[in-house]
Amino acid sequence: MVPRAAIAKTLRSDPSPLIVCHEEPDGDALGSSLALAHALRKVGGSPAVACADGVPDALAFLPGAAEVLRAVPDPAPPLVVTIECSTVERAGPLAAAVVRARTVVAIDHHAEHAPYASLTDWDPTAAAAGEQVADLIRLIGVPFDRPIAISLLTALLTDTGVFRFQNTSPRTLRLAAEMVEYGASIAEIVRSIYEEVSVSSLRLLGAALAGLRLHEGGRVATAVVTPKMAADAGAEPGEAAGIAAALRTVRGVRLAIAFDATGPEVRISVRARDGARADTVAAVFGGGGHPGAAGAETSGRLEEAVQAALDAASREIAAVRDLGGTDD
Repeated sequence: MVPRAAIAKTLRSDPSPLIVCHEEPDGDALGSSLALAHALRKVGGSPAVACADGVPDALAFLPGAAEVLRAVPDPAPPLVVTIECSTVERAGPLAAAVVRARTVVAIDHHAEHAPYASLTDWDPTAAAAGEQVADLIRLIGVPFDRPIAISLLTALLTDTGVFRFQNTSPRTLRLAAEMVEYGASIAEIVRSIYEEVSVSSLRLLGAALAGLRLHEGGRVATAVVTPKMAADAGAEPGEAAGIAAALRTVRGVRLAIAFDATGPEVRISVRARDGARADTVAAVFGGGGHPGAAGAETSGRLEEAVQAALDAASREIAAVRDLGGTDD
């Protein structure tokens, strides 16, 4: 029995798992988790979705988002499903519950995955975990509906950059079209996530972009967010999230790296295109992600983090050249 079919059989037998997202959840992690939870309720289950960092404001529109837990329910269910956790540590404070569970199911599409589960659906060819969860829901035998469609389409949109990234495939677009047929709206999801930003986040973005620096002949772009910049902009924690994506749009840039030094640790966000890999830069700090988008944190000094990231970016740009990438 292939892993996805075995997982479907397990969830049909026990449709009340604890579904765990990774820390700092994105639209794929939360959308996939909530879609699966909704499907399991339709077969009589009582699943719970948990994420140590809760739900970001931009994703609060997702059906079921208000019920997402930040801690493990008591008693903890014997079955745990992790979504997009390439290592058990990516579950953050919830990792202890994962380790204690009698049965663990891992659904992941990162480029690398460290085995820790009883059953693993690892598919790095999937553009989003939402693709894997959609197949799983079909195998469980649950028909799609509007809440599932909204959640899965959110997963697809966020992990493909609204179908702009190279991971977008015919499989992705077919599933997206199907979700639209079930009532999900691309326009509404995009507006909720990308077009309802605060004034303070725009001011912070402007300050960061004013300090943009180019390296490696313009192939690498960096920007730093300092506590003073955040204070001057009136920004709340987490409002530096879109800076790396903005850097990625600069002509000629292959790797975009943003450093958020406003908290106790430096948060590093990396975005890539044109054959470069963001996850190789994040890996230097023990972080991870996908070739197109990755992140990490470090307790080291900002200057040290910037230099380590630039060294990793230089190696990645050289590797792209060695593979025959163009410099256009």
